[in-house]
Amino acid sequence: MRKLLVVTLALVALIGTMAPGAFAQPAAAPPPLTFNINGFLDTITSASHNLRDANFTRVGDKEWYARNRGRINIEGRAGTAVFVWGIEIDTTWGQTSATDNNLSGQVAATNQQRAGASSGFDLNTDVQGSVETKWLFAEFDAPLIPFATRVRLGAQPYSVTYKICALACSDFAGLNLSTTWSSNVKSHITFAQIEEELTGPSTGGTGPTGFNRGDDFAFIASVEVTPFKGLDIRPIYSYAWFQGATSAAARQATSNGATLGAVGFGSRIAGCSPGSAAGCVGAATNEEHRHTLGIDTRWRSGPFSVEPTFLYQFGTRDTDNPFPGSATQLTREADISAFLFDVKTGWRIGPALIEFRYMYTTGNRPKDQLSREVNYYQPVTGDTGWWSDGWGNITALGIDYFNGAIRGLGNNISLDRYGRQQFALKGTYSFTPQLDAYALVTPVWTARSVDTDGTFAAGTINCRPSDCKGDSAYVGTEANIGTTWRFAPGLTFDLVGAYLFAGDALDTTEIVGGVANKRDAKDVYTVAARLRLSF
Repeated sequence: MRKLLVVTLALVALIGTMAPGAFAQPAAAPPPLTFNINGFLDTITSASHNLRDANFTRVGDKEWYARNRGRINIEGRAGTAVFVWGIEIDTTWGQTSATDNNLSGQVAATNQQRAGASSGFDLNTDVQGSVETKWLFAEFDAPLIPFATRVRLGAQPYSVTYKICALACSDFAGLNLSTTWSSNVKSHITFAQIEEELTGPSTGGTGPTGFNRGDDFAFIASVEVTPFKGLDIRPIYSYAWFQGATSAAARQATSNGATLGAVGFGSRIAGCSPGSAAGCVGAATNEEHRHTLGIDTRWRSGPFSVEPTFLYQFGTRDTDNPFPGSATQLTREADISAFLFDVKTGWRIGPALIEFRYMYTTGNRPKDQLSREVNYYQPVTGDTGWWSDGWGNITALGIDYFNGAIRGLGNNISLDRYGRQQFALKGTYSFTPQLDAYALVTPVWTARSVDTDGTFAAGTINCRPSDCKGDSAYVGTEANIGTTWRFAPGLTFDLVGAYLFAGDALDTTEIVGGVANKRDAKDVYTVAARLRLSF
C-alpha cells in the first residue's frame, strides 16, 4: 500500500504539470537507430597481510592473487530514447574451489569463489555463469510535460548525492525522474524497490504460500540549486520502509550489546524471536520507518573547493522485546536518531593538489539497548563505497576494490554500532598531465568506545556481561603512497601501497579452552596494481 501511494503521488505530480493541448501533437517521423558499446576492462593484482580476516589479532591470512573485471554497457538509441544493458564479469585467475563458478550459490569448500568474484578462470578457461546483469533500463523524455523531464525505468545506478555513497549508491530497480525547471534549478525523484512481497506457488492448502520477504522500498527526493557559477546546493529527503529481514546493505549487522541471549539482534529485528533463532516461517510484521533529511553542497572557486554534507536520520524500528514481561509486550519500538557530517576541501597550487577531509557520525555505547534507541547512521545502501573515491585502500575500497573497507566501514559508514570519526590529509603532485604521485594519511576513531573485552564473532563484538563498557575508540591510522599513469589513450596504470597501524579498538577477546584471552590487533598492509582499459 505504501509503495502504491508513493508511485501514485509521483504520477499525479507529473500529470498535474501537463501542458494544455499537448495531446494534439502530430506524429513524428521515426528517429534513426544507433548503437554504442562502452565500458572498461580491469586487470588487477594485489598482495595483502592480515587484511582478509575481520579479526585483526590473527595474522595468518596472507594473499596474492590476480583477477579481471569486465564492464560492458550496450546502448541502443532512437532519438532521445535510450536502452542500456550493463553487464559485469568478475573472475579470478585460476580455479579457487571445487568448481569454477558459483551457479549453485556460495557453498564453502564446494563452489565458493573469491569474495567479490563469481568465477575463476580454470585450466582451458571454459567458465560458466560469469556474466551478471547490472543495468537494464530505458531512459526517455517524458511527454506532455512543459518542463524537460527525463524518465529512467528499470535496473539502474543511483545518483542522489554529490558525495559518493553518503545516502545511496550502486544500483537499484525502480524509477528515476529528473526535471529541469530552469537553468539553475533541477529536481530528482527516485523510487527503489528493495524487496518484493510476492505470493509463492500454490501448496494446495498444505503450507504457506508467501515468500519470506517484506515489501521494502525507498523514496528519495532532492532539488539541485545553483545560485551562481561554482556553487551547487542540494537539499535531500529520503524515506525507507523495511518489513522484517532485509538486505544487509540496507541494515548493518551489529553486536548484541547489553541485549543478551541466544537470539541474535538481527533475528529480533526480523521478528524471528522470542524463544528461538530458527528463522521466520512467514513474512515478519516488524517494521522500520527510516527518514533522512539533509543537504549536500559543493563550491569551487579557482584553486579552492569545499564540499560539505550533513544528513540527519530519524524514525522508528520495531524489534522483538528481549525482556518481555507478558504476552502483550513482545514487541518494542526503538527511536532512530543519528547524523552524518562530512566535509572535503581542496587547494591546487600549480602542479600540486592538497586535500583535507573530515567525517563524523554518531554511535551507540556498548551497553545501549538497540531495542530502545538507534544512534548510528545507516545509508539506504552503501555498497562498500563510502570514502572509496581515493581516500584509502584498507579503511576504504581502493585500487583493488575487492579488498579494504574493513569491518563494514565502506558499506555501513559506522563501525558496528559505535559510530565513526576520521581525518584525512592527501597530497597529489602532477609531474605531467599523464603522471601523478600521491600520499595519504588518515587516522580513524569510533564515536563511542568499543568494548574489546567482549567476544568477537562474524565481524561484530558482543559485550562481556560483567563489564559491558567501552575500552578504546582508536581504530588505527592508514598511510598510502601511490601513482597514476595515463600512458596511452584509454589506458591507465595505478600502483599503491597501504599500511594500517592498528589501534586498540581492533583488539578482541577470544574464548580458548573456556578462558577469555585478550589479544592485541596487529598491523595490516597491502600492495595493489591495476591496469584499466576504458573504451
